[in-house]
Amino acid sequence: MIRTWKSVAALLLAATSLSFVSPAFAQTPPNVLVVGQIAEPSSLDPHVSTAANDFRIAVNIYDGLVRNTPGTLEIEPALATDWTISEDGLEYVFNLREGVTFHDGTPFNAEAVKFNFDRMLKEDHPFASTGPFPLAFFFSAVKDVEVVDDLTVKFTLNEPFAPFMSNLASPTGLIVSPAAVEQYGADYGRHPVGTGPFKFEE
Repeated sequence: MIRTWKSVAALLLAATSLSFVSPAFAQTPPNVLVVGQIAEPSSLDPHVSTAANDFRIAVNIYDGLVRNTPGTLEIEPALATDWTISEDGLEYVFNLREGVTFHDGTPFNAEAVKFNFDRMLKEDHPFASTGPFPLAFFFSAVKDVEVVDDLTVKFTLNEPFAPFMSNLASPTGLIVSPAAVEQYGADYGRHPVGTGPFKFEE
């Protein structure tokens, strides 16, 4: 009986001493944010992807013309500083931020905006083959995208479309680098380039 209690005491002492051993954790390098994803992203081209898993990454790489105010459905400026909407709801004119560049060093301007939406909406666009663009129907009411000047772009709709601004704030409305699309073609989704707070490396 004495031996049994001594054995139990020894085991308890061993267990207690093990509880004070610090577990080993992998060290995250400075200035690195690690975010767990449920799966490998299928594409980081926001116009091609339909997966929420992909969009969680994309919204950190890209900006849109507008965005939702955090915690609300209100629309606020992003790459556009302000905008006007015609009384008939058919024309939306956006003034763009000056001095913005994509992560590849190329300028963000009205031509870049036109490229993005024409690529999704026009079958004869030179880079329409980099699709398909399954959520392009968000912008099916767009009749034309016109470059007014370097920092002004006008959308003309076929008919009034109440969700237009909300759809611009969605991940499908994020703006990609035309130069990067031209460089990588159908493989662009593995080489994403935007204007957002994080730059894609690998």
